[in-house]
Amino acid sequence: MPRYIVLGSYTNEGTAALVDGDSDRRAVMEVMHKSVGATLVDYSITRGKYDFYVIGDADSFEQIAAMTLKAKGSGTVDNLVILEAVDIDEVRSVAKNVQFTPPSG
Repeated sequence: MPRYIVLGSYTNEGTAALVDGDSDRRAVMEVMHKSVGATLVDYSITRGKYDFYVIGDADSFEQIAAMTLKAKGSGTVDNLVILEAVDIDEVRSVAKNVQFTPPSG
């Protein structure tokens, strides 16, 4: 099953709710993933350019995209980036068959 990593930032509204509220964001992520047939692997608040990351396993990109669309539509998150983990051995296997001629001067 493909693995996806979502990076994101909380909006001012989301940050205020996070600070003032008492909801268990990991539990919310669990329910959201289960609702589309995906599996939450990890979720954490981060320090740096992004405020959080979510790692999930899903059968399709569309499942992950639907969750991010719903979250962004709530107005509490922004700057969402979806990454798909790749198997480097599979990439190497395909790369061995790539035919490429670099440009010449």
